[in-house]
Amino acid sequence: MLHQLEVIITKVSEAIWPVFLPFILLVGAIMAVRTIFIVQKQTTKSAKLQMKNVIGPASISLGAMIGTGAIIGVLGALSKLSASGQSNIEAMAIWALIGSCIMLPVSYSETLNSKIMNKTPKEYIGALLNPKLGGVYAVCFVALAVFGFGGFQFSGIDSVFATILNDKFSIELSLVQRYLFIVVPVIAVVAVLVLSKKHELFMGAMTYMIGTAVLGYFIFFTMFVMKTADYIPTFFSSMINGMMNPVNAMMGVPLGFILGMQKVIQTAETGLGALAMASQESDSQPREAAMISLIPTAITVFVSIVVTSYIASYGVQVGTLALVDANGAAVGTVARLGGYFKTAEHVVGIFGLIVLAAFTVLSALTTILGSYYYTTKLFKENTVNKNIAIYLVLVIAAGTLAVFGANVVFEAVDLLLFVLSGINVTALAVFTFKHWEAYKLDKKVSNKIA
Repeated sequence: MLHQLEVIITKVSEAIWPVFLPFILLVGAIMAVRTIFIVQKQTTKSAKLQMKNVIGPASISLGAMIGTGAIIGVLGALSKLSASGQSNIEAMAIWALIGSCIMLPVSYSETLNSKIMNKTPKEYIGALLNPKLGGVYAVCFVALAVFGFGGFQFSGIDSVFATILNDKFSIELSLVQRYLFIVVPVIAVVAVLVLSKKHELFMGAMTYMIGTAVLGYFIFFTMFVMKTADYIPTFFSSMINGMMNPVNAMMGVPLGFILGMQKVIQTAETGLGALAMASQESDSQPREAAMISLIPTAITVFVSIVVTSYIASYGVQVGTLALVDANGAAVGTVARLGGYFKTAEHVVGIFGLIVLAAFTVLSALTTILGSYYYTTKLFKENTVNKNIAIYLVLVIAAGTLAVFGANVVFEAVDLLLFVLSGINVTALAVFTFKHWEAYKLDKKVSNKIA
């Protein structure tokens, strides 16, 4: 049944994304240009970055963003690309970087416009498009954040422990054992924290741990690059060859471009409204809030696209990582992450394994607990207990499928990305064409005088 569901979702996604990709790039680019060169100048004042406003929000955003798939999601996309016949998987990195040239300004613009309107995405979508679409956005976002991104995180935690137990202690767990001894305890801890209302204290402590883990990850990658410097020309050569000889999806759109854009939207959360939602909690000025959101977005794109692709490419080259099996089919999450860890240890030693394991687990916990925040913000009309119940049901479903049907989660995420970014970016484009003039600075002054 899970396999049939996966096939259906995959076919729908494969039909939608080749059409949706040009739309989101075109509409996103127009919206960003109008925001930056027209709306911003006449509705906001210059503002300086205040470090006290940057460190906390940027750390939490960075940890949550990177945790949503900088390693696991990108490895899955590379595996799918390889299984489709693309020998130069590095091409996905350059396609993604090309797409991010448009999507990064979109991230800046969505936060800026949200602060100008002083509305969350659900609120401005309801006001600019239709209240029912605002409701659809809220439901899909919670499903994406808790179930979709949560599934990635449970898959990561499961893979870390399963890999270490297998490689270091020669203990191979069955699917049921992995579920009972790895996933269920994590679900129990999350449930206890949320039910006891202690999750915010935990998230505060996680800020420092995530900052340390991200720093360790960059140190590890610097060491990795220094030790594999002679492979850099090969990586870039393969990247160009893959781009010049792409494997095409429907309508002739390069599959690497589709997968790369999915990972940019997924990992950096650009165009989804998450950054705009978080900005409403701060008292920062619109331009300052937009710059704060841009920092973790840019770092995440670099980490997820360049770092993961480079390490995976090297691992495939030296034989420590396999993205496909003997039959040419994509390998499972545990096998992919295990090979990634083996590549890190092969080059950097045990330090690489420790850093990657800590980074994956900490960012996963941050993302899983952080998704409860979105549940409470988007379902404000619900009682606390009802929101907790919705959250825990989705968390349990995510944890269960992470072990027994991870590919269903991965494919569902791609569909939810399409729905959310399509609705959100369309609403923002409508604002920049029809409604922004009501927020001009001179009108605000006139209203205050009146």
